[in-house]
Amino acid sequence: MKRARVFLSASIGIIASMVVFSAGAEPSRPEKVQAALESWLAERAPLEKVTGIAAYISLGDPGPAIEAFAGTTGRSPSDGPVSQNTLFQMGSTSKSFTAAVLLKLEAAGTLSLDDTVGRWLPEYPAWQDVSIRRLLNMTSGIPNYSETKEMSRLWIEEPQRDLSAEELVRMVYPTNSNKLPATTGYHYSNTNYILASMIAEKATGKTFQELVHELVIEPLGLHSTFYESGTYPETVIRRLAHGYFENPACTDYQPKDCAASWNRPLLGRDVRAISSSWAQAAGGAISNPRDVTRWMQAVFAGQVVPAKQQSEWLRMISTRTGEPIAGLTAEDPRGFSLGLVQAILGPAGAHWFYEGETLGYRTLYVWFAGDNILITVQTNSQPAEGMDRLHDAVIAIYEAVKPPSSP
Repeated sequence: MKRARVFLSASIGIIASMVVFSAGAEPSRPEKVQAALESWLAERAPLEKVTGIAAYISLGDPGPAIEAFAGTTGRSPSDGPVSQNTLFQMGSTSKSFTAAVLLKLEAAGTLSLDDTVGRWLPEYPAWQDVSIRRLLNMTSGIPNYSETKEMSRLWIEEPQRDLSAEELVRMVYPTNSNKLPATTGYHYSNTNYILASMIAEKATGKTFQELVHELVIEPLGLHSTFYESGTYPETVIRRLAHGYFENPACTDYQPKDCAASWNRPLLGRDVRAISSSWAQAAGGAISNPRDVTRWMQAVFAGQVVPAKQQSEWLRMISTRTGEPIAGLTAEDPRGFSLGLVQAILGPAGAHWFYEGETLGYRTLYVWFAGDNILITVQTNSQPAEGMDRLHDAVIAIYEAVKPPSSP
């Protein structure tokens, strides 16, 4: 959940060559998808330290759709196969839940995206002029708590501790002894979404967990999607794949020449039991690919919020300059809206997508709007920097299911 990952244009060359079939009748699309998943897992498991992968492919609304799974839920011989019942942490793909909550509250007249932190959370005067909109589009300049030494210490020393939103914000709030660098323009910071959830709570008198269930999960009938601000119940954890932290990279607030990451003691650890309270509104939801796909279909179809708020939701700023943009260009190939990302994916052109990452899980969706195909894949590791090739699985799946006329 550190940030939304970006497709590299070179990766678009990974197409159906991953899928190999024996001679005989032309395989069906579900068979091609299954082969793509199995091929990806065989190639990437030793490199990304994953044990399984799940996928859901919508071929339009109301259908048809394809569901596929490969591998197991963990490294133990007793861990069963990945199935429709298996859950994964959504990471930052669930930032769209937070955006939806704030947009729905605006539509109801409860607040405005132009309201400031100072209006709703006056206890943070250093950020009093930052609007809710700037929190959601990552232009606030507020530092990122999940990159701090304190966050790393808590993951390592107190992994089961349930943290409050206020504790997360306190890690980066400027004081004489806490002077993390402020930024200008676009800067990915999970703190933004924690503050947005606190504003939603102040404006409604409800917990953010209640708001997510009332405004997102229940209206859409997302029966395999769960959101807790703290530790999840055992009934959910039992369905959650084991997740593995395998990333030795230094954090953003360590020196550029740092010798060892603050997170180094986490390497190789199964993080399934770690309290997800560290993520909360910045990426704490749990789901399966079917529900993620259904949710994102509803988002892009304009079925979640009224037209005015839908326009705000999709309004992008450039991740290069932090300034509003009407669309993507070769000079400005990536935009961030409110918990959503659009990028030019090489010759495939511009697409909405997001890859959310937590300590041991990744969720990636891509909407191929021209074909009305939405693909979600989920897997169970945070790999080393430069090793993540989950997008290869999406491209191979797309090549397996796209209409013959598509490029």
